[in-house]
Amino acid sequence: MTTRYVAIDVEATGMNPSRDEILEVAVITFDREGDGETFSTLVRPTRPIPLDIVRLTGIDDTAIASAPDFANVVGKLEELCAGRTIVGHSVQFDVNMLRAAGMALPGSQIDTFQLASVVLPDLPDYSLSTVAAALGVPKPVDHRAHADTLGNIAVFRALLVRLQTYDAVTLQQVAQYAELAGWPTASIFVDAADEARGSATGDAAPRRGPHELAFLTQRERPEPLESREGGRPITGEDIDAAFGPTGYVGQAVDRFEHRPQQEYMALKVAEAFNDNGQLIAEAGTGTGKSMAYLLPAAMHAVERGEPVVVSTNTLALQDQLFRKDIPRLRAAMMDGPGDQEPFRSVTVKGRSNYLCLRRWFAAAQQPVADAAEAGLRAKVTLWLGETQTGDRAELRLSPTEEQRWRQYSADDNGCQPGRCVFQQRNQCFLFRARREAEAAHLVVVNHALLLSDSLSGGSVLPDYRRLIIDEAHHLEDQATVQFGVTVSEREIGVLLDMVIRSDGPIQVGAMYGAAMFLSRPELTGDEKGRIRAGAALERAKQSLEQVTAARTYTRQLFHHAALLFGRDGRGGGDRSLRVTADVREEYAWHDLLDAWAGLEGQLRSIESHLKWADRTLAEHEPPTNADDTTIESFDIASGDVESASRSLSEVIGTLRDIIASPRDEQVYWLEKNAQGDIVSLKSAPLEVGQLLHDRIFSKTDSLILTSATITTDGTFEYAIEHLGLREPREISVPSPFDYRSSTLLYLADDIPEPNHQHYQRHLNETLIDTCAATGGRGLVLFTSYAALQATYNAIKAPLEDAGIVVLAQRIDGSPRQLVDRLKYGDRIVVLGTASFWEGIDIVGDALSLLVIAKLPFSVPSDPVFAARSEAIAEDGGNAFVDYAVPQAVLKFKQGFGRLIRSTHDQGVCVVLDRRVLSKRYGRSFVDSLPECTVEIGSTNDLPSTAAKWMARESRAVSM
Repeated sequence: MTTRYVAIDVEATGMNPSRDEILEVAVITFDREGDGETFSTLVRPTRPIPLDIVRLTGIDDTAIASAPDFANVVGKLEELCAGRTIVGHSVQFDVNMLRAAGMALPGSQIDTFQLASVVLPDLPDYSLSTVAAALGVPKPVDHRAHADTLGNIAVFRALLVRLQTYDAVTLQQVAQYAELAGWPTASIFVDAADEARGSATGDAAPRRGPHELAFLTQRERPEPLESREGGRPITGEDIDAAFGPTGYVGQAVDRFEHRPQQEYMALKVAEAFNDNGQLIAEAGTGTGKSMAYLLPAAMHAVERGEPVVVSTNTLALQDQLFRKDIPRLRAAMMDGPGDQEPFRSVTVKGRSNYLCLRRWFAAAQQPVADAAEAGLRAKVTLWLGETQTGDRAELRLSPTEEQRWRQYSADDNGCQPGRCVFQQRNQCFLFRARREAEAAHLVVVNHALLLSDSLSGGSVLPDYRRLIIDEAHHLEDQATVQFGVTVSEREIGVLLDMVIRSDGPIQVGAMYGAAMFLSRPELTGDEKGRIRAGAALERAKQSLEQVTAARTYTRQLFHHAALLFGRDGRGGGDRSLRVTADVREEYAWHDLLDAWAGLEGQLRSIESHLKWADRTLAEHEPPTNADDTTIESFDIASGDVESASRSLSEVIGTLRDIIASPRDEQVYWLEKNAQGDIVSLKSAPLEVGQLLHDRIFSKTDSLILTSATITTDGTFEYAIEHLGLREPREISVPSPFDYRSSTLLYLADDIPEPNHQHYQRHLNETLIDTCAATGGRGLVLFTSYAALQATYNAIKAPLEDAGIVVLAQRIDGSPRQLVDRLKYGDRIVVLGTASFWEGIDIVGDALSLLVIAKLPFSVPSDPVFAARSEAIAEDGGNAFVDYAVPQAVLKFKQGFGRLIRSTHDQGVCVVLDRRVLSKRYGRSFVDSLPECTVEIGSTNDLPSTAAKWMARESRAVSM
């Protein structure tokens, strides 16, 4: 039967159906063979159209002056949609807007966004234009209803064609999972499976399918690097040949500029490799530090046959290194002088990012627990036939699907390399990633993996003695996270599910799996075997009862934890509560202790059952000549038991440490999620410097730490102390940019301090006047979302009256979307918080005004910050001067760095925090910046001063 569809798209005055109105609507009826009737019209709203919507869609009040209101078109829309399946991209928004306007839409819906996220994993985003480009269909004109509807039909048909490349078995399995997950697209997979079965012939082209047999063929293994002693050191001549005025890097890289600063840094990195030294280097914006360390790293790795690990904090920089900088360098070196051996590179992630094939195919035999697990299984089933890495980052998973991922990931020590058939054939994704890393000269990772791998004894990264840490100013914070622990009610629930859970009459989990293996016919042929099998089933039954009791105690424990937030006048809005000695004396904490006593008793009993199962299984390991089914069943059962036992022991130890046996060297706190409905127990080390030294730095021969912002007050003292370094060499490489002629630093001397009652009003007035005078082109940085929201509400309307669009983080889009609007739009101001202080790279005059609303001090009540401040004070130091100010200075420098991104950029940086002038420590912030043109003045003079500086900029560009 031919399905009848209707594609639909609306443009609206905003994203809130209860508040915003429809501006334009388009519908096109169609089926798989062709299009039918088209209806498209503008719609007149009752209120003026916001300026940002006018800019985005091109629809203004003049255009809709003679348009009908929605009541006059709803009848036609309902007629065209009647009896048809609605198709749209993020279709729920369109449906909600139409229903809010009074239209009846009883039909089912298919969301091409959701369908594309399953069929096309690993896209950077799933906007209609991106999906269209990936499918090779005409790119629609963004944000006009008729064009988007045409584009959506083309995308939908192309997705159906893409499904035809899969085999019927795969599609049928996905259809079953999709139905269990409640996906509206389930019918699409059912139809595709039927078509695949109907078209299957002996002459048909082979189809893809993630079947187990496909992963049992032997894959070739790369050969590891062979270490070579006595290699030639890297010389100054080598560096000059690459980075000098006529160097081969400049010949190979487009728009390359010779920078003496880059050449100097590369030479110092080379010396650290040659001499087995430590180097800490601040390299200002525009230095080209990535190439400055990658070149000597690659040369050393090739010459000595040993890997160099490069660690970044952000995935953006990790991706830039691997996809842009390293390929450019490789090409340059291959075209360079002499017979240089090409170097190999790889990027590696943590164990939990990789799919475990053994666990996946074992779980496929088990019933689905819930809709989230069904959705995850559907996505993995389609993806598994295509992925080369097994990396979950290629999948677009919902938060609940992410939680289910763990049970399929390689993140457990129950892995048995000697027995796993997938590892033996080099099909295991984690095993292959490690093998590729052992064969690579440059191994690119992030700080999280570098740190977690040090905790796990090097289970992912190859042995390395040379380490480069970029974005080193984030290392202390990342170490605090990675060396810390978090336990939530949800995580305990997932762990208990690993032990045993009941799906109606069916039990699944480690204890049940062990009981089923021990009940196999070959093990129950005698009385002893039957008794053992009976004992295993009895222990599984007891475990299920104890798991049920443990869930009850877990709920009680986290209920009492949540109650602590409301005690003794604490604000209910606080998201974190440090667990101090005083808190441990409160009645609510004693209630929590009682719940923990009950929970610990149940967990200890469960642990004893798991240990019994582990010992009993070990005594009955099948011989190597046993049939494959027996060996596989044993491997699954013993691996699951070992994994559950290890995880349970870790959780018991962690909870006991946090709740009952705190240590002086740890910080403990409770934390709510953003919605305030989930509480976690957390712990982190008070200091990480010694841990970094012991676990990582002391095991390296050469160590390079670098960042654009790592000095405070012109010294590396803060970084060296907090990162646990031992007398490293220090270099500060200035930026090649001429900040004195390009950058005006304006310090307002008449604005009230941030804690003053009139500060917000003065801030709003200053931003309105200044942004209007400069024509937008601005980024305003805040230290809290509450301050951002208050400012947004105050300045949006006045600036729109002046023709300036105001966009805010969380309100008007994601950081990436807002950066793109600022980069490619006109007369725009963006308000941002934490994620905008660094990593934003906008070259040119699109960003010419940077406003720092408030000095970025840490929140004093942050548990780790408060505990470390107390420790400094107890040791006789000044916590504010020695800790709070250096932290804030580093972030301040990062924020300032958003303004000037090339030698041709010019702009104005405004600081609207009077403390930079009124407080003694304020000098540290100003002195930390490059040598700019500094002006101290009134906020009244700021608009004209900023406009004159930008006019100077415009003249310079035009000449």
